[in-house]
Amino acid sequence: MAFLPGIFSAPQQQPAAQPAAQPAANANGSAGPVSQQQAGPANPAANPANMSGQPATPNANGPEAGAASPLDAFTDFFKAKPVDPAAPRAPGLNDAYLGALDPVKFKEQVATANFAAGIPAETIQKAMAGDTQAFADAINMAAREAFAASAQLSHGLVEQGVRTGAERVAGSMDSRFRNFQIKSQNTSHEALNHPAVAPMLNAVKMQIASSNPNLSAADVQTQAEEYFTQMANVLVPGKQDPNAGNSSAPKGTDFSSYLS
Repeated sequence: MAFLPGIFSAPQQQPAAQPAAQPAANANGSAGPVSQQQAGPANPAANPANMSGQPATPNANGPEAGAASPLDAFTDFFKAKPVDPAAPRAPGLNDAYLGALDPVKFKEQVATANFAAGIPAETIQKAMAGDTQAFADAINMAAREAFAASAQLSHGLVEQGVRTGAERVAGSMDSRFRNFQIKSQNTSHEALNHPAVAPMLNAVKMQIASSNPNLSAADVQTQAEEYFTQMANVLVPGKQDPNAGNSSAPKGTDFSSYLS
């Protein structure tokens, strides 16, 4: 019967009702002043956008870009040192001990030699006159001169070769003994003694020794072990509290939002 009043009396036009201003709702759904609605919550943690209920995800790639790394101290060990093109090259043990022999120039020098200079003039005159004995003596004297010159040349070549080789060996003895000492250093880390890791350790030690010629064998060993230790710490972070940073653990309600 709700339609009867509309039949017996003309309906009166009522002014359109204005919607009542709704108070601003806080983050917890309760009403609050409009000024608070415009200014936002006083506590930044009350912002629903910041209340995801999940902790901040750590950077899986390690330290942020530009952050100092423990491995920065070992960067120079693997950089090739610039070689001065103007610096003279020191010959090694694999280089020739004697200079290259040019057959053409050697024959030219031999052609200037006079192996008959030691033959007396009278012997040559007798040989020219038909004295067979004087002729044989002249040939024998020339052959002796040639043999003596050949023996002297061979002695000089051998002497130069042996002296050059001894100087090169003596110049490399210090580095050879140093390399032997470096390779003979033992490590106390069981993992570094493993056959799969020991060659890598030796390679790093030789690289450090090459970059630091004045570093002792013990210091080279220490630097190499420190390098592997720092690299392991960077690649595998240290053990932390199981409950710290655990994204799967439930997070309690942040009641600070009800106070704003």
